[in-house]
Amino acid sequence: MVDTNSLKNIHIFQALPEESLEAAALLFRVKHFEKNEIIFHEEDTGHYMYFIKKGRVKVSRLLPNGKEMILAFHEEGEYFGEMALIDGRTSPATVTSASSSTIYVLDSKSFHRLLEQNEINRAILVNLCARCRDAWAQIEVLTFHNAKARICTALYQLAEKRGIPCSEGIEIPVKITHKELSDMVGVSRETVTRVLSTLQGENTILIKSRKMFIPDPEMLIEELLTY
Repeated sequence: MVDTNSLKNIHIFQALPEESLEAAALLFRVKHFEKNEIIFHEEDTGHYMYFIKKGRVKVSRLLPNGKEMILAFHEEGEYFGEMALIDGRTSPATVTSASSSTIYVLDSKSFHRLLEQNEINRAILVNLCARCRDAWAQIEVLTFHNAKARICTALYQLAEKRGIPCSEGIEIPVKITHKELSDMVGVSRETVTRVLSTLQGENTILIKSRKMFIPDPEMLIEELLTY
């Protein structure tokens, strides 16, 4: 049984009245995934929508050369899988639990029942627009041939989307490993390590207690102007 208070932490449900929340809570199943466990492959899309109660998931695809490319991360309170339920097509990606995660699962029939709520429709449309912008941002990263420019662009986008203002500037609350960042921007892990070390030496980024801070995101943009 899904608790209605948990649903309130998922933004598309925040505008629903209590009565509608209680009805929606009955539609979900709860599933648990261990770190690195596959939630679904490409061929499994189109059957369910997934809401992240706890944890973090990775969306990736395998390139023809056998290298994994990370397309996105989804955090607590976010959801995925709705596009395939809307148009009936599969997505060219595999979704993996990046940490121990609790996921609320909604089947296709229940999803279409939710769409009867105007508030849900509006929230999903807004989210689809955000996904389009994320896709454009990913393309922007890959247009640069220089590794440092790709990494600076990705960090700037993280600061814009996930950043939290703090005394050091902007904190990146999402813990992304060098390997994950390399798979996002299409360069080697060794290159990511080297570029991040250079950016630290230039005080463009700060690493404290395994957390990343960006004193001034505009400094990342200034890096791009040199390419």
